[in-house]
Amino acid sequence: MLKLPNPVRLNRIVPAIAAIFLMTFLFSSCADDKKAPLAADSPEKKEFKMNCVMLSRAQMQAWVDSGWTRPGAAGKINTLLLQFYTADASGIASNMQLTSYPGSSATDFKTSGNALLAIDTTCKAKTFSGKIILANNQISFDALKVFNTDGTLKEFDFIRFTPQSFSQISEYITFNAEVIKAGVTEIDLGGPTKPCPPFCCPPECE
Repeated sequence: MLKLPNPVRLNRIVPAIAAIFLMTFLFSSCADDKKAPLAADSPEKKEFKMNCVMLSRAQMQAWVDSGWTRPGAAGKINTLLLQFYTADASGIASNMQLTSYPGSSATDFKTSGNALLAIDTTCKAKTFSGKIILANNQISFDALKVFNTDGTLKEFDFIRFTPQSFSQISEYITFNAEVIKAGVTEIDLGGPTKPCPPFCCPPECE
């Protein structure tokens, strides 16, 4: 004759087995939750901020004092080359400045005349996203119109360079140069920079 298990023992075993299955299910659910993505949001948008910068009259006066602007002087400077610069690569998306070199052509520059352009905090930085090209920028002194015919400087405080997308090829970051005197923009002075290459002076000096 088949002997049935003790009912008391059976009543204890069944709840214990059920509890083990329940705990196994709960732990499995928690593990799956940890593996699941926290959100289905799109990837974070990457952006690059370029500051407005300024070249002071005092910095340019040093070029005058070196005799580089004197009419008829050998190697007389007539163009300004601008390069992107950061003092700390970890903050490159927000702390970018420009450094400059005066020269007589797109390939002949006064390296000893290098001048770092300070960030202009009174001007709103411009944010770029997507494809951008950080090329050298160039502008002629004829376009800036800051020198007198004898090579001396006109009266102004600084030149502000405001970032913008190049009108002909939008991936290039270029700048609009404004000559500032007593807080006011001299509307007949200044102009846009061009990426160099492809637009270098000479031959593209207009």
